[in-house]
Amino acid sequence: MGMKALILGLAIVALRVAPAAAGSPAALPKDPCAIMKTSEIQVLDPNAQISDGVANTKMVDLGSVYCEYEWGAGGNVQSGRFFLNVIFSDGSKTFPGMTSELIKSGLLADVKAGDANAAVIPGVGEAATYVSDDSIRAKTTAYVKGILLMVNLECSDARAKRDQVIALLKLAAARL
Repeated sequence: MGMKALILGLAIVALRVAPAAAGSPAALPKDPCAIMKTSEIQVLDPNAQISDGVANTKMVDLGSVYCEYEWGAGGNVQSGRFFLNVIFSDGSKTFPGMTSELIKSGLLADVKAGDANAAVIPGVGEAATYVSDDSIRAKTTAYVKGILLMVNLECSDARAKRDQVIALLKLAAARL
């Protein structure tokens, strides 16, 4: 997971939104891992020993920074590994020339009526969604102050942790 997941996620969102530019965004966090404490992430796996996240700011010039947390047994989700990414992307750099309205519309287009594994999350930024395309993935995205904020979890029972992932998205959004 990591860089490939970030690029794929941004590409999927970009394909769903049509062109023109968001206003001045909030500044990207200098330390994306400072937004949440490991004790707050503990809600995802109460009995685990969760280490501090690893920040990646190599893409800051492209308008993205993220923090990656990894814990648990084995080398993949099926063997008990957890992967949590907290991603911050400047909407005006991710979608150059697009208005805030188009970015929000594109984000909300991911939620299909009647899909039990997708939902609009009220009260978070200008628009926020939860989408799970597989039982091992829980993805949340919010558009807050010109920033696309994503909190994505991969683990063997990620869908069962929907409420906790949404709570972490709300927490991170409130701190932007």
